[in-house]
Amino acid sequence: MSLEYLGESKSGQRSPKPLVDTKHSHNNGKEVNFLVLGKHSVGKTALTVRYLTKRFIGDYNSEQEMLYSHCTVLDGKHVTLHIIDTRGQDKLEDVSEDQVRWADSVIVVFAINDKDSFELARSIVEYIHNVRENTNIPVGLVANKSDLIDRNDVSDTELTRFCAEFNLYFFETSASEARHSVIEVFTVLARQVRIMIKKREKLTRFMSNPAVAAKLQIQQSFRNLAERAWRSRTSTL
Repeated sequence: MSLEYLGESKSGQRSPKPLVDTKHSHNNGKEVNFLVLGKHSVGKTALTVRYLTKRFIGDYNSEQEMLYSHCTVLDGKHVTLHIIDTRGQDKLEDVSEDQVRWADSVIVVFAINDKDSFELARSIVEYIHNVRENTNIPVGLVANKSDLIDRNDVSDTELTRFCAEFNLYFFETSASEARHSVIEVFTVLARQVRIMIKKREKLTRFMSNPAVAAKLQIQQSFRNLAERAWRSRTSTL
């Protein structure tokens, strides 16, 4: 397992440098692009650093946008995770559309003791689905600071409904105390990205089969004939 620090963006720059192919050439799923979003002070950076280095950092500069490349092994295969840990968002307008389009998976973090951070997370998830409406990407909703469970400001019912509405992967973590739960976030989502890539590749191979292509062309021809016949009949009535 290795970790490579790729640098930080300049102040005010909202889109990442092209660390990997932004056209999503994944080398058969050997690379996965992660985008980490969330309100200031929810533990977004602490969670990312905890995963990458096994260490917990309680104090950090949330104004820096960090870009990492992390090599690991997933299901027996070597995979490189490209992770953009963004500056904390105060409002929805702080989220970069370019970064959302770049990502294969998005991790949206909120703090269980901060209802405002959950409301912003809700808006971010809705924005992701609007931007990527034609692309089904795994989105993880992370309730951080689970060690403060006695200060839970977000109800389980609210979380369940929200996750069901947007088909989210939900995780409860504590960057300060529960490293295994942090690892699970990146592992589960990376695995889902690889599964989706394999399904797309399988579908592409199936559709490129000459026999399948010919069959689809015949079906389309019948549909076109039926449509023309319907239009002709409608125009004579």
